Amino acid sequence: MFQKTKQKLIKNNQIGKYLRYALGEIILVMLGILLALQVNNRNENGKDREKEKVILSELNKDFEQNLQRFKEIKQMQFNTYNSGVIVFRNLDKLHIPASRDSVYRYVTGMFGGYSYYPSNGVVESLINSGEIRLIKNDTLRNYLVSWKDVLNDYTERVDIDIKFWSNQIEPYVIEHGNFYHVDTDENKSLVEDREFINMLVRKQHYNRNLVSAIQNEDGIERYMNEIIRLTQVQNDKK
Repeated sequence: MFQKTKQKLIKNNQIGKYLRYALGEIILVMLGILLALQVNNRNENGKDREKEKVILSELNKDFEQNLQRFKEIKQMQFNTYNSGVIVFRNLDKLHIPASRDSVYRYVTGMFGGYSYYPSNGVVESLINSGEIRLIKNDTLRNYLVSWKDVLNDYTERVDIDIKFWSNQIEPYVIEHGNFYHVDTDENKSLVEDREFINMLVRKQHYNRNLVSAIQNEDGIERYMNEIIRLTQVQNDKK
Protein backbone atom coordinates (compact mmCIF):
# COMPACT_ATOMS: atom_id res chain seq x y z
CA MET A 1 0.00 0.00 0.00
CA PHE A 2 2.75 2.46 0.98
CA GLN A 3 4.70 1.59 -2.18
CA LYS A 4 1.71 2.27 -4.48
CA THR A 5 1.06 5.61 -2.77
CA LYS A 6 4.68 6.69 -3.30
CA GLN A 7 4.61 5.69 -6.96
CA LYS A 8 1.36 7.60 -7.51
CA LEU A 9 2.78 10.77 -5.92
CA ILE A 10 5.96 10.58 -8.01
CA LYS A 11 3.95 9.92 -11.21
CA ASN A 12 1.76 12.97 -10.56
CA ASN A 13 4.88 15.07 -9.92
CA GLN A 14 3.85 15.78 -6.34
CA ILE A 15 7.38 15.76 -4.95
CA GLY A 16 6.58 17.86 -1.86
CA LYS A 17 3.81 15.56 -0.80
CA TYR A 18 6.06 12.59 -1.53
CA LEU A 19 8.82 13.96 0.71
CA ARG A 20 6.38 14.58 3.54
CA TYR A 21 4.98 11.12 3.08
CA ALA A 22 8.46 9.60 3.04
CA LEU A 23 9.40 11.52 6.20
CA GLY A 24 6.29 10.27 7.92
CA GLU A 25 7.14 6.74 6.88
CA ILE A 26 10.67 7.09 8.32
CA ILE A 27 9.25 8.45 11.58
CA LEU A 28 6.86 5.51 11.83
CA VAL A 29 9.71 3.05 11.27
CA MET A 30 11.83 4.80 13.92
CA LEU A 31 8.95 4.78 16.38
CA GLY A 32 8.50 1.08 15.73
CA ILE A 33 12.17 0.43 16.37
CA LEU A 34 12.14 2.51 19.57
CA LEU A 35 9.04 0.74 20.80
CA ALA A 36 10.61 -2.64 20.07
CA LEU A 37 13.78 -1.59 21.93
CA GLN A 38 11.73 -0.36 24.86
CA VAL A 39 9.85 -3.64 25.08
CA ASN A 40 13.11 -5.57 24.75
CA ASN A 41 14.77 -3.45 27.45
CA ARG A 42 11.81 -3.97 29.74
CA ASN A 43 12.03 -7.71 29.21
CA GLU A 44 15.79 -7.72 29.81
CA ASN A 45 15.36 -5.60 32.94
CA GLY A 46 12.76 -8.05 34.22
CA LYS A 47 15.17 -10.93 33.64
CA ASP A 48 17.94 -9.00 35.43
CA ARG A 49 15.70 -8.39 38.43
CA GLU A 50 14.84 -12.08 38.60
CA LYS A 51 18.55 -12.94 38.45
CA GLU A 52 19.26 -10.38 41.16
CA LYS A 53 16.62 -11.96 43.37
CA VAL A 54 18.28 -15.37 43.02
CA ILE A 55 21.73 -13.86 43.66
CA LEU A 56 20.55 -12.07 46.81
CA SER A 57 18.99 -15.26 48.12
CA GLU A 58 22.22 -17.22 47.53
CA LEU A 59 24.34 -14.51 49.14
CA ASN A 60 22.07 -14.34 52.16
CA LYS A 61 22.22 -18.11 52.63
CA ASP A 62 26.02 -18.19 52.21
CA PHE A 63 26.69 -15.42 54.71
CA GLU A 64 24.18 -16.70 57.24
CA GLN A 65 26.12 -19.97 57.25
CA ASN A 66 29.47 -18.12 57.30
CA LEU A 67 28.40 -16.07 60.30
CA GLN A 68 27.11 -19.13 62.12
CA ARG A 69 30.44 -20.92 61.66
CA PHE A 70 32.30 -17.79 62.70
CA LYS A 71 30.49 -17.52 66.05
CA GLU A 72 32.43 -20.49 67.41
CA ILE A 73 35.73 -19.05 66.12
CA LYS A 74 34.88 -15.69 67.65
CA GLN A 75 34.09 -17.21 71.05
CA MET A 76 37.35 -19.17 71.11
CA GLN A 77 39.32 -16.09 70.04
CA PHE A 78 37.71 -13.95 72.75
CA ASN A 79 38.41 -16.68 75.31
CA THR A 80 42.05 -16.64 74.24
CA TYR A 81 42.29 -12.87 74.61
CA ASN A 82 40.44 -12.87 77.96
CA SER A 83 42.78 -15.56 79.29
CA GLY A 84 45.65 -13.20 78.53
CA VAL A 85 43.87 -10.37 80.34
CA ILE A 86 43.60 -12.54 83.47
CA VAL A 87 47.23 -13.65 83.21
CA PHE A 88 48.61 -10.13 82.97
CA ARG A 89 46.30 -8.90 85.70
CA ASN A 90 47.90 -11.40 88.08
CA LEU A 91 51.42 -11.81 86.73
CA ASP A 92 52.92 -9.21 89.07
CA LYS A 93 51.22 -10.81 92.08
CA LEU A 94 52.64 -14.33 91.95
CA HIS A 95 53.38 -14.09 95.69
CA ILE A 96 49.62 -14.21 96.27
CA PRO A 97 48.36 -17.82 96.01
CA ALA A 98 45.09 -16.91 94.29
CA SER A 99 46.90 -14.79 91.67
CA ARG A 100 49.53 -17.46 91.12
CA ASP A 101 46.81 -20.09 90.63
CA SER A 102 45.03 -17.84 88.11
CA VAL A 103 48.21 -17.44 86.07
CA TYR A 104 48.86 -21.19 86.06
CA ARG A 105 45.25 -21.93 85.10
CA TYR A 106 44.87 -19.40 82.31
CA VAL A 107 48.30 -19.11 80.70
CA THR A 108 47.75 -22.10 78.41
CA GLY A 109 44.47 -20.54 77.31
CA MET A 110 46.43 -17.72 75.66
CA PHE A 111 47.87 -19.98 73.01
CA GLY A 112 44.88 -20.46 70.71
CA GLY A 113 45.00 -19.46 67.06
CA TYR A 114 41.94 -20.28 64.99
CA SER A 115 41.76 -20.25 61.20
CA TYR A 116 38.50 -19.39 59.45
CA TYR A 117 37.51 -20.53 55.97
CA PRO A 118 34.14 -19.09 54.91
CA SER A 119 32.30 -19.99 51.74
CA ASN A 120 33.13 -17.39 49.06
CA GLY A 121 31.92 -19.12 45.90
CA VAL A 122 28.95 -16.85 45.23
CA VAL A 123 30.88 -13.61 45.79
CA GLU A 124 33.84 -14.69 43.66
CA SER A 125 31.55 -15.87 40.86
CA LEU A 126 29.70 -12.54 40.84
CA ILE A 127 32.91 -10.53 40.65
CA ASN A 128 34.66 -12.74 38.09
CA SER A 129 31.62 -12.95 35.81
CA GLY A 130 30.72 -9.27 36.12
CA GLU A 131 27.21 -10.17 37.32
CA ILE A 132 27.80 -8.09 40.43
CA ARG A 133 26.48 -5.23 38.25
CA LEU A 134 23.03 -6.81 38.63
CA ILE A 135 22.97 -5.78 42.30
CA LYS A 136 21.32 -2.37 42.35
CA ASN A 137 22.13 -1.45 45.94
CA ASP A 138 25.46 0.45 45.85
CA THR A 139 26.18 -0.12 49.54
CA LEU A 140 25.72 -3.87 49.26
CA ARG A 141 27.82 -3.98 46.10
CA ASN A 142 30.65 -2.12 47.87
CA TYR A 143 30.53 -4.52 50.82
CA LEU A 144 30.81 -7.48 48.47
CA VAL A 145 33.73 -5.98 46.54
CA SER A 146 35.56 -5.16 49.81
CA TRP A 147 34.78 -8.50 51.48
CA LYS A 148 37.90 -10.22 50.13
CA ASP A 149 40.18 -7.52 51.56
CA VAL A 150 38.49 -7.69 54.97
CA LEU A 151 38.76 -11.47 55.02
CA ASN A 152 42.42 -11.34 53.91
CA ASP A 153 43.23 -8.87 56.69
CA TYR A 154 41.71 -11.17 59.29
CA THR A 155 43.37 -14.25 57.81
CA GLU A 156 46.79 -12.58 57.78
CA ARG A 157 46.45 -11.69 61.46
CA VAL A 158 45.50 -15.27 62.28
CA ASP A 159 48.46 -16.59 60.29
CA ILE A 160 50.86 -14.29 62.16
CA ASP A 161 49.43 -15.46 65.47
CA ILE A 162 49.65 -19.15 64.60
CA LYS A 163 53.18 -18.84 63.20
CA PHE A 164 54.33 -17.07 66.36
CA TRP A 165 53.03 -19.96 68.43
CA SER A 166 54.55 -22.60 66.14
CA ASN A 167 57.92 -20.90 65.61
CA GLN A 168 58.52 -19.25 68.99
CA ILE A 169 56.39 -20.33 71.92
CA GLU A 170 55.94 -24.04 71.17
CA PRO A 171 59.69 -24.74 70.63
CA TYR A 172 60.50 -22.82 73.82
CA VAL A 173 58.00 -24.82 75.87
CA ILE A 174 59.29 -28.06 74.34
CA GLU A 175 62.80 -27.16 75.46
CA HIS A 176 62.04 -25.62 78.85
CA GLY A 177 58.62 -26.95 79.85
CA ASN A 178 56.50 -30.06 79.80
CA PHE A 179 53.53 -30.61 77.47
CA TYR A 180 52.82 -34.09 78.76
CA HIS A 181 52.33 -33.09 82.41
CA VAL A 182 51.03 -29.53 82.52
CA ASP A 183 51.01 -29.11 86.30
CA THR A 184 54.76 -29.42 86.81
CA ASP A 185 57.44 -27.24 88.39
CA GLU A 186 59.00 -26.83 84.93
CA ASN A 187 55.89 -25.19 83.56
CA LYS A 188 55.28 -23.12 86.67
CA SER A 189 58.78 -21.72 86.47
CA LEU A 190 58.09 -20.52 82.91
CA VAL A 191 55.78 -17.75 84.18
CA GLU A 192 58.80 -16.27 85.99
CA ASP A 193 61.07 -16.62 82.94
CA ARG A 194 61.65 -13.17 81.42
CA GLU A 195 62.06 -14.52 77.88
CA PHE A 196 58.83 -16.50 78.14
CA ILE A 197 56.96 -13.52 79.62
CA ASN A 198 58.14 -11.38 76.71
CA MET A 199 56.66 -13.98 74.39
CA LEU A 200 53.38 -13.78 76.31
CA VAL A 201 53.35 -9.99 75.90
CA ARG A 202 53.77 -10.37 72.17
CA LYS A 203 51.20 -13.15 71.99
CA GLN A 204 48.63 -11.01 73.81
CA HIS A 205 49.33 -8.23 71.31
CA TYR A 206 48.38 -10.60 68.49
CA ASN A 207 45.32 -11.73 70.44
CA ARG A 208 44.24 -8.11 70.78
CA ASN A 209 44.75 -7.50 67.06
CA LEU A 210 42.44 -10.40 66.25
CA VAL A 211 39.75 -9.16 68.60
CA SER A 212 39.96 -5.76 66.90
CA ALA A 213 39.71 -7.38 63.47
CA ILE A 214 36.49 -9.03 64.64
CA GLN A 215 34.64 -6.22 66.36
CA ASN A 216 35.85 -2.89 64.95
CA GLU A 217 33.90 -0.76 62.46
CA ASP A 218 35.46 -2.45 59.45
CA GLY A 219 35.76 -5.83 61.13
CA ILE A 220 34.88 -9.16 59.61
CA GLU A 221 31.82 -9.73 61.80
CA ARG A 222 30.24 -6.39 60.93
CA TYR A 223 30.78 -7.03 57.22
CA MET A 224 28.98 -10.36 57.43
CA ASN A 225 26.12 -8.86 59.42
CA GLU A 226 25.70 -5.99 56.96
CA ILE A 227 25.77 -8.25 53.92
CA ILE A 228 23.12 -10.46 55.55
CA ARG A 229 20.98 -7.44 56.44
CA LEU A 230 21.22 -5.82 53.01
CA THR A 231 20.57 -9.00 51.04
CA GLN A 232 17.51 -9.68 53.19
CA VAL A 233 16.19 -6.11 52.90
CA GLN A 234 16.62 -6.06 49.13
CA ASN A 235 14.86 -9.38 48.70
CA ASP A 236 11.99 -8.30 50.94
CA LYS A 237 11.40 -5.31 48.65
CA LYS A 238 10.97 -7.48 45.57
